[in-house]
Amino acid sequence: MSPADSDVDLRALLDSIQEFIIAKDGRGRWLFVNRIVLEAYAMLGFDYVGITDAELIELFPDHAQAFAYNIETDERAWRNGVATQIEKSFMGPDGRINTWEVIKTPHFDAQGGRQLLTIVSRNVTERKLAETALQDSERRFKSLAYLDALTGIPNRRSILDQIVGHLAVASPQAECALFYLDLDRFKAINDEFGHEVGDRLLVAFVTRVSACLRPDDLLGRIGGDEFIVFLRDTSATTALALAERLCLALQEPWTLQDIRLATTSSIGIAHGTAGSLNVHELIRRADGALYQAKRAGRARVVLADG
Repeated sequence: MSPADSDVDLRALLDSIQEFIIAKDGRGRWLFVNRIVLEAYAMLGFDYVGITDAELIELFPDHAQAFAYNIETDERAWRNGVATQIEKSFMGPDGRINTWEVIKTPHFDAQGGRQLLTIVSRNVTERKLAETALQDSERRFKSLAYLDALTGIPNRRSILDQIVGHLAVASPQAECALFYLDLDRFKAINDEFGHEVGDRLLVAFVTRVSACLRPDDLLGRIGGDEFIVFLRDTSATTALALAERLCLALQEPWTLQDIRLATTSSIGIAHGTAGSLNVHELIRRADGALYQAKRAGRARVVLADG
């Protein structure tokens, strides 16, 4: 095989590679590029040998920003003196962001002068999309771990963690209150109308409760039709007044599509200071007060004894 045949084979090989391959001399003049580079810059048939990116800005203004970025990052690689990785993103012809991973490697002569800059770029768009999808999936998984799937509010684990976190940093004298509440006759509604209607009622219940709470109040679902509300920096008087308003609002009839339901809610309240009660004691006392409210006839509020 003659040297000429060998050169032709090497060119064909490099042109078949779907990665950018570029060589520039120490003054930034293009010495070699493979076909995919010429296609990307709409330079097929152009005699590029000896041209610089600064000159290409004038000749191919549609790609001026890319050539300017080349100049900037080439210089960065020369300053670093070692292979330098750069990530480059731009809007592709397919209407999505294309991301390229670029490695620029400077080569110096024996005296330390700039001799050759080799550049290899590969399209990592699919990898980036996969990484983004994985990150989104992880975020959704973490969200599901802390949110109730039906209502979208914090689940038991999340609401308890939030309360524990508040009690840990609050002043020991800071007052707080916890409501334990549920829907009266919820099991009977589920039995009569089915779980789908029961689920709709729970979602509507959360919406109505949320509308009655203050911005800093915390609402979470413990399980089934049982919920807790945590009120920071709240006196017993204020907590009782809010619970009474909430209990009254929850007595209004529920209209779920073509079904009209009449049910109420009972609320048990535990009140104390951040330094005197932990979350489990708050829940125990509020649950006991809720039991008293139900025994007293439902649709009412009971404040646990201090």
